[in-house]
Amino acid sequence: MSVAQSRPRLDLLFIIDPVETLTAGHDTSVAMMESAQARGHRILITTMRDLRISGGRAVAECIPLSLRPAELRDGRWYAPDDWYSAGPVERWDLSEMDAVFVRTDPPVDAAYMRGTYILDYVDERRTLVVNRPAGLRNANEKFFPLRWPDLCPDTVFTSSADEVLELARSWGTAVIKPTDGMAGRGVMLLRDGDPNLRSIVEAVSSRGRDQVVVQRYIDRCDEGDRRVIVLDGAPIGVVRRIASGAEFRCNMAAGASVVADTITPRDKEICHRIAPTLAEHGLYFVGIDVIGDQLTEINVTSPTGVREIDAFAGTRLSENVLCWVENRVRRLHTPA
Repeated sequence: MSVAQSRPRLDLLFIIDPVETLTAGHDTSVAMMESAQARGHRILITTMRDLRISGGRAVAECIPLSLRPAELRDGRWYAPDDWYSAGPVERWDLSEMDAVFVRTDPPVDAAYMRGTYILDYVDERRTLVVNRPAGLRNANEKFFPLRWPDLCPDTVFTSSADEVLELARSWGTAVIKPTDGMAGRGVMLLRDGDPNLRSIVEAVSSRGRDQVVVQRYIDRCDEGDRRVIVLDGAPIGVVRRIASGAEFRCNMAAGASVVADTITPRDKEICHRIAPTLAEHGLYFVGIDVIGDQLTEINVTSPTGVREIDAFAGTRLSENVLCWVENRVRRLHTPA
């Protein structure tokens, strides 16, 4: 009997963006689904908009999925064009699932928030939810790190253009970000004396209607930033992302290159500090961004980087995640 056959089969739901939009050779959700399938589990998918409440229960129309796994060749993952096949739609009470992975990309807008309210109705005494919906609401990826200000660069949240301009003047160089973006979208560099400075601030803040994130530029940005994958409070893998050409953003979606890296004592120190709060909020699987030795973001909605880390380090981080999920589900199912 194979190892996959010897363990109980779990019903696992992945709440993702429309499956046809995923890049299978890059996407962490796909990597986790592949590992789950290899371990003998059943994979189902749905989207936030397909969640609803009926009879006081969280329910959804779910699609069973079968995957054709990506292959690692010359340091890159290659997935076939027909990397998945879908079965007929099934209606599920989500509290009958063994585990639910909430993996929808930002923005964390009104539709996303409504989805988390529905997921509050999943019975966590029976079903593991990764990450907990209340935790997703409470942990804005830009605001959340400021619970540990000594770990972060100087950071200000404001809608005042005058304040942002004064920060750029006093710091010399700053970075401005929208509060609900991802993949480097809307992230811009502010340099004192730039004649476009006010226009940039007005664009990112919607002419002062929205607060923005302003951070002091970290001199070591040219070394890239590091994505550390954190499981249950502990760092399990890391990759360094380096901006390409004249681009300063170190996001893979903005064309950054990725290089191998290793977990450092500073990574462990940061994770040790934040782990109790992550656990309190049910944020089991997150990605932290570190520049130099400073924490800049805590990604909780759909942290990525697993494919790249596995390609460089020879790891199988999604296997670590699935093993952890199996153990947690087993504890849920074992009478006290």
